[in-house]
Amino acid sequence: MQIRLLSGIEKTLKMNIDQINEYQTTNDPLFIEDIKTLYGANYFSAGPVTRVRLNLGKYDEVFSNNIPNLLNRLKKDIPSLIEHHCSVGKKGGLFERIKEGTLLGHIMEHIIIEFQVLAGMEVGFGKTRMTKTQGVYNVVYRFIDEIAGIYTGKAALNYLNAVLNNTVFNVQEIIETLVLIREKRLLGPSTQAIVREAEQRKIPWFRLDKYNQVQLGTGKYRKIIRATITEDTSLIAVETADNKFLTNSLLSDAGIPVPEQLLTDQEEVALSFHEKVKKPIVIKPLTGFQGEGVNIGMETPEQITNAFQWAQNFDDQIIVQEDIPGNTYRILIIDFKFVAATQLLPPFIIGNDKNTIQELINELNKDIRREFGDKGILSIIDIDDDTKKILELSGYDASSIAKAGEKIFLKNTGNMRLGASSIDVTEVIDGSYIFIAERISKLLNLNICGIDIISPDISKPIHEANAKIIEVNAAPDFRMHISPTLGESHKVERNFVNMLFPENSKFQIPVFAITGSYGKNLAANIIMTCLQENNLICGHVSKNGLFVGNHCLKNSDATDSKNHGIVLSDPGIDCAIIETPVETILKSGIGYGFANFGLVLNLDKQKYEYLDYDHIRDMDDIAYAKSVVAEEVHDYGYTILNADDEFIYEMNERLYSKLALFSKRNNNEYLQKCLKKQGVIAYVNETNIIIQRGKMQIMLIALSEIPEAIKRKNEYYIDSLLAASLSLFLFGISAEKIKGTILRLK
Repeated sequence: MQIRLLSGIEKTLKMNIDQINEYQTTNDPLFIEDIKTLYGANYFSAGPVTRVRLNLGKYDEVFSNNIPNLLNRLKKDIPSLIEHHCSVGKKGGLFERIKEGTLLGHIMEHIIIEFQVLAGMEVGFGKTRMTKTQGVYNVVYRFIDEIAGIYTGKAALNYLNAVLNNTVFNVQEIIETLVLIREKRLLGPSTQAIVREAEQRKIPWFRLDKYNQVQLGTGKYRKIIRATITEDTSLIAVETADNKFLTNSLLSDAGIPVPEQLLTDQEEVALSFHEKVKKPIVIKPLTGFQGEGVNIGMETPEQITNAFQWAQNFDDQIIVQEDIPGNTYRILIIDFKFVAATQLLPPFIIGNDKNTIQELINELNKDIRREFGDKGILSIIDIDDDTKKILELSGYDASSIAKAGEKIFLKNTGNMRLGASSIDVTEVIDGSYIFIAERISKLLNLNICGIDIISPDISKPIHEANAKIIEVNAAPDFRMHISPTLGESHKVERNFVNMLFPENSKFQIPVFAITGSYGKNLAANIIMTCLQENNLICGHVSKNGLFVGNHCLKNSDATDSKNHGIVLSDPGIDCAIIETPVETILKSGIGYGFANFGLVLNLDKQKYEYLDYDHIRDMDDIAYAKSVVAEEVHDYGYTILNADDEFIYEMNERLYSKLALFSKRNNNEYLQKCLKKQGVIAYVNETNIIIQRGKMQIMLIALSEIPEAIKRKNEYYIDSLLAASLSLFLFGISAEKIKGTILRLK
């Protein structure tokens, strides 16, 4: 099933995100009891998911092979579900399962995933699990955007109810709405490419707004970007580049070949300029966006007057400029160095004495690569106000039939979002253009820029070709280089990330994550106090509040995962300590990605309040939830487990990180196994706390020396001491300093 979105999308575009959030579900026969977002690793998944609590009502234990017309309706409405292998492991596997018999929660999971995929949001994870309530299931699935995740869950329910009630349902409208969400809320293609490159390098990232502002890295190593502008990009340089007239003047003064131009608010001046240069001219507003108000090749007084008045709809001040013949090229500069070059081709049609301009545009839009918005290889060409003006100046409108062989440009810009295409020319560009482009970036102090040049032939030297620089862009689009219409792709996002984080540079602060039934706060205070005594500023998330160094930012329970981002985004922090109660894991998931040290202190088998959660049945489930802290640790980090508890020790079977164990018994059998595998352990003998690596034993502190203030915290204080001391030792703090911290702790 292919959704092209060439018709009907106008209706969807009129919707806004608030309306989408208000989308209502039907309640017969299936209904949703609850729907929520889990933002990080959680009980169900290692990544963020939407969880739908689905009540099957009278369809509880009714299998799909007993529901008339269900399979036929799915094949007709969503034929692309044939690509779902399901547990059968081959194409058509889901349809086989439906034919054999499966429950509706499982089918809903696949519909949810496919709706997102059809809208260009690739997700592949989903699971459906029974709750403790008969007929109620948790349908859990990945999302690219949380609003899309919730909307898709509701839409899939409504679709299934329509099928069960034998009523009509518009799948196309659902996909179009999801595409609208995608275009309004997902990162732009350039920013998304940068984020993907960061992920490949295991650089954590956070989205800071609903547009393209993103944090790469954490704490004191963080870098902020907005699209392709970095926090190191000069504000003066960006503002200069935005002023096209000023940029042209500065480049001209520096000996850079640019078109002759002037700035005016009077039509008569534009007409006089045309008389002076005796060639076609370009008329454009001083400030503009994506070619708005621009017209090129203006030759007659009528055209010039019309174009001038049109441009003044966007700005009173108008740039009048000589029109330079040739092709338009974009040169990309990153870190003041040449990276790639491409030829930009504004969308155009060629008349044939038969079809209208609209019909010819429709033919162009049939290209499978063209998609609504800017997330595809090419964008759909829309007849907007600028296109209408371009056609008007040529004596046409959308219903006109152009002459055979006549080439009509539909836009006056090579912007990819407006339907332009690109041809990579990185390997053929003459070195003179590279020299000029790099010089421009340094003259304007723009560490990243896209330089637009008009030249008859980019392979010939710039002066021989009589080429001119027409524009400098401070936030250049990477799409034309990453996915050119023709030619070789260039991973320019790699150059971008390398500029921010050169090889071997640090990009994240250490994270200590702590869970357990008791002693989390004591363990966190030991770690934080010791690190701060070693001149490291710590961020700390706990039930007591949110802290940066010795300062309290929030004096109430801050363990909700959204607070993790506050700590990790603080540029003044050297490390983060995050207390993670099981409630956080169950309610919202963790918000810190991966930790360097994951500490699991203990598990009180007498506490039953967690059993209130609809998917928690016993202590095995609670231990499984807590194991999120154990599992979400870097492969070079350490998971620190309580070897005295079988539930906790069994977590080691799911680890990707290094293992360290602690025990209140020096004869614990698991300690020796850990040592044999080059692990590190901490334990209590008759009189002391010992840390051991291989055959090396370090006496940390005598039990008699432990301050009474620590002993009064709770009866599990030894767990906290052992785990915290072990993590600090593995972090590189000496036993002597750890002991000093413990003795001074109040």
